[in-house]
Amino acid sequence: MDSVVAAAIAEAQETGRPVAELSLGRIAVRAGMSRSTIFRRIGSRQALEDAIRRTGVDPGSRPGVRDRAIDAAAEVIVAAGVGALTVEEVARRVGCAVTSVHTQLGGRDGLLDAVFERHAPLPRVERLIHDEPERFADLTGGVRAIYTVIMDLTDADVAVLEALFAEALARPNGAVMRLLRERIVPRIAATIGGWLATQVRAGRCADLPLPVLLPLFVSPLSVYVIARRRLVGAGLPVPDRHSVIDTMTEAFCRAVGART
Repeated sequence: MDSVVAAAIAEAQETGRPVAELSLGRIAVRAGMSRSTIFRRIGSRQALEDAIRRTGVDPGSRPGVRDRAIDAAAEVIVAAGVGALTVEEVARRVGCAVTSVHTQLGGRDGLLDAVFERHAPLPRVERLIHDEPERFADLTGGVRAIYTVIMDLTDADVAVLEALFAEALARPNGAVMRLLRERIVPRIAATIGGWLATQVRAGRCADLPLPVLLPLFVSPLSVYVIARRRLVGAGLPVPDRHSVIDTMTEAFCRAVGART
């Protein structure tokens, strides 16, 4: 056990990562033994971390297989595109068995679904509408709240969404388009579309068909968020976050606000 503990601590120091985030494979290589020997020596991962704590070193915390698999899937999608995403590649990056990924996420389609849930704004908007309905009492307040969520996407979120939408456009019969068609679009229609319908009934929003109203609402800011990285990369000045939210909110509300 002592040699395994020493190898784990040395690997953590060299890589700058907590022991809890290191795969047993990396620790085994450092210790000069096989994974099966590591298991025989330490008994369990918990036993290894307990032994490391007794040396005065904090092993840190290790995310579960599900979280690590979702992160690995997003990395593959951004780096090489959706076509490169396989359960086998995710398992290799995570350092777990393929069956573990299947058990946690249900295969490749499950990985795509989970990546969307983690990086897309829709789940956050759904929670906001449910948790803070007072922000959606009027058209302007609701638009501003949703646009704020979209503008607060991280660079990692945007990179993942870019790759997903590129795949959807390139392969209209592929897995991403199927996900959009069967799961995402119905949710958008039910949540954002449902809220806009209440604004129409209240006389605050023009009575336009939902297939017209939703693209008017979602598309301009979504395109801006994706384009913004390219504009910044080209050295072009971009407005600050609040100015963009204010401008886009005013533009949409002027376009569809009910005329009195």
